[in-house]
This record gives sequence, C-alpha cells and structure tokens, in this order.
Amino acid sequence: MTRWMFFIPVAGLVVVAGIIGYRMGQVPSETEIITRYAASYVAMAGNGAALTDCAATIHPDPAIRLVINCANPNGLTTTFYAGPRGEALPPPQGPAI
Repeated sequence: MTRWMFFIPVAGLVVVAGIIGYRMGQVPSETEIITRYAASYVAMAGNGAALTDCAATIHPDPAIRLVINCANPNGLTTTFYAGPRGEALPPPQGPAI
C-alpha cells in the first residue's frame, strides 16, 4: 500500500469537519427562530398553549432581530427578544438620557 493512501481517512475527516463547521456557522432563518421560541413558550405555558399562539415582528434596533409575542387564550402574554443569530436577549431598556 502506498503512503498517500494513509492520508485518505484524514482528508475525509477534514472534509466532514469543514461541512459541520459550515452548517454550525450559518445564521438561523426567522422561521427556525420563531419555532424555537414558540416551543419554549408551549413548554412554559402548558395547558391550552399552542405553537400558533406566537407571532413575530422585526425590531427597529439592529441588535434585536425579532420580537416574538405569544398570547395564551387564558390572557397570559409572553414576549421573547431574539438577537441577530437567534440568541435570547433581555428586554430592551428605554433610550439613554
């Protein structure tokens, strides 16, 4: 067996690692973000909550990508703020004076 054949498995691992790294570096779509937060809402709200209780709007601040509002039929409203990569953010504060 020639020496270069020993490097084929290493090259395969490098390609697989590159594909995984590329996929993990992609920004999630708005649908994926909304679905993730809606599932979190259903887990928190429990009885009577559904994924369709949630709707999202964009926020004027570029640091906040989406504002997801979930309204439970019982009257409970839950609001989530998602950053540019879908990460959870605290509620924004008012303008600095």
